[in-house]
Amino acid sequence: MLRKAMIIFCCIFFTGAVLYAAHPLTTDDIGTVEVGKYELEVGYDNCKGEDVLRNHSCGLSLKHGITEKMDIGISLPYQIEPKPAEPFGTTTLGFKFLLLKDIFALTVNNELGSPEYFLNGIFSREIRPVTVYANIGYAVSGDENTEGEIIYSSAFEYPLEKIDLVGEVVAEKIGLQNWLVGLRYKLGEVTSLNCAYGNGFRNTDEKIAFGFHTEF
Repeated sequence: MLRKAMIIFCCIFFTGAVLYAAHPLTTDDIGTVEVGKYELEVGYDNCKGEDVLRNHSCGLSLKHGITEKMDIGISLPYQIEPKPAEPFGTTTLGFKFLLLKDIFALTVNNELGSPEYFLNGIFSREIRPVTVYANIGYAVSGDENTEGEIIYSSAFEYPLEKIDLVGEVVAEKIGLQNWLVGLRYKLGEVTSLNCAYGNGFRNTDEKIAFGFHTEF
């Protein structure tokens, strides 16, 4: 039961609240949306764990550039299967602050109406032609009797003429958890389609993801 709950949580969490990363990655990058412009992402995740039926979910994220070093966004998850009584999840509000140019950014995400929130520090390093990112996140439960959770992840982006190759590894304090590899197909300067496949290091946590990204 715990295993099933964790898989459903991960699929919804990474599709909804952490849509602030560039899909299909859950590892965030330091980029903020240009002042006055918007960024739209739609993602679909198909997840399956050991002895667990497939979990289908999707999410929408919309961000707006406030200053040169800050943007604000909302995301809304939608649960397809297993079909719940209310398929729409809680809207998440997020802020990103670029604190050190090309090096470090901080995000804060909160489900509206909930005392829970997620803090994420983002580090960036360019090793041409590859850019690598490292995230250190802390999920605060909002309950003084429940300990928060630390989540680590790292990712890379390798740009080519029409596609970007991407990949990531996610870990918690007990060790490595999941990996993912994928690509983004560029339809234009600010529009792309993406797809990815991931799985677990210790257990079967299969994930197939598709997404769309654009700016306007």
